Amino acid sequence: MVAPIEVDIPCDPTQIDHTGMPWTFLDEAARPDRILEGAIVVTGDAEDPAFARVASLTERPTGVKVHLEILPGDPLEYVEAMRRSHLLTA
Repeated sequence: MVAPIEVDIPCDPTQIDHTGMPWTFLDEAARPDRILEGAIVVTGDAEDPAFARVASLTERPTGVKVHLEILPGDPLEYVEAMRRSHLLTA
């Protein structure tokens, strides 16, 4: 049985603000301590996950706003490349 996909921080990649980047709030993260500027995270949702780099965290009256830079390509392509190069052995 395959485990369900878990995203680090859910985000709608089409929800873009004045920065030109998608955003979400830190309190939506499964593990907020993993959401740091520069970190690579899994975002989107379980049906359409994507890799992203955390571009910024900004304190707002409604919470910490997280801007994400969506990385190109299908996440499975990254996994395959890592296996080919022996960066991932399983």
